[in-house]
Amino acid sequence: MRYGKRSAFDGLRSFVRYSNLRLILLCILASAFGCILVYSWSYGVGQGFGGVSIQIIASILGFLIALFISRVDYENICALWPLWTGFSLLLVLLTYTPLGLNAAGTDDTAWLAIGPITFQPSELLKISFIISMSMHLVKVQEHIREFKTVLLLGMHGAFHIFLVFLQGDDGTALVFIAIFLSMMLVSGVNLLYFIIGFAGVFSAIPILWTFFMSDDKKARFLCILPGYIDRFLETEGWQQFEALKSIGSGQLTGVGYLEGHNPDLFARNNDLIFIVAAEEFGFIGGMLLFVLIALLVYELYRSARMAQDALGSYLCIGMMALIGFQSLINLGMNLRVLPVIGITLPFFSDGGSSVLTLYLGIGLALSVSFSERTRRRNGLSRM
Repeated sequence: MRYGKRSAFDGLRSFVRYSNLRLILLCILASAFGCILVYSWSYGVGQGFGGVSIQIIASILGFLIALFISRVDYENICALWPLWTGFSLLLVLLTYTPLGLNAAGTDDTAWLAIGPITFQPSELLKISFIISMSMHLVKVQEHIREFKTVLLLGMHGAFHIFLVFLQGDDGTALVFIAIFLSMMLVSGVNLLYFIIGFAGVFSAIPILWTFFMSDDKKARFLCILPGYIDRFLETEGWQQFEALKSIGSGQLTGVGYLEGHNPDLFARNNDLIFIVAAEEFGFIGGMLLFVLIALLVYELYRSARMAQDALGSYLCIGMMALIGFQSLINLGMNLRVLPVIGITLPFFSDGGSSVLTLYLGIGLALSVSFSERTRRRNGLSRM
């Protein structure tokens, strides 16, 4: 019995000493704040605790899974990349069958259902893509500046991006692009390829705008421009206009918790969850949300810098890009500096599958930190 107590104590001490406690604390704070905001929305639409219960369960379960993953060597997890990639791709491909669903209020066939529970397979695909892309980059590291290598890496990224884009989920496709470019940028790829790529994209914008964008998507871009505000105020621009009114009503300290409700504003629990924070907790609440996200992004960047091998660094950069760019797009949409494209705010928006898969990636980042600290303790280093 004494030995058992000592082993448990040693295990707890090892966990506290070698885990990335800053990242763990930031995730707890972000999830707790997110649940508070989702409950406010749920209360306002008459659902009470029932509307936030899945969010709480997913956050707790996801956090526990992340802690478990943190104690598993990330190299062993990544070695099984064909399994993770195959499984997530299978789920995404199922959305192209009659099993695919449209979430209420969207035109994206990007969901599957298990009984009463719906989930979005592309959320899991983000994590498997970070793993497979990290393994690919490590494998070709010595030839990273060769054209053939860059071409194959580009095909790797393009396959995932277009698979999601064909679902109609433009927002998630943009996140995949951000993850891909961020990981490529830190890998040592010649900047000339980025310049050529961006030049090609910008030159293609007039063609995409003229022949491939629907009128409603064009309106989403136009309605954020000063000269077009009045034209789209009652149509595509109405949601963002109402969102800004709600943000402004919060002023410095907010209108009060559970008091800021606009039941006509769609996706207040998802894409527009920032509105709840800014309206009910004011500028202070909005800035707190900003700071939490910024600190999460910085801690993942720091983990990438501290990683003792390229694989660990790529995993952390991928998660940093996922959280950072997805947050940037979501907040820009809330503040009407970017068009509405339907994308959630990591940790804060309502969505069980999103929270669970996000914590899978956090678990990988925690594994990188834990392995780095234990190896440093043992005087080991991996090149």
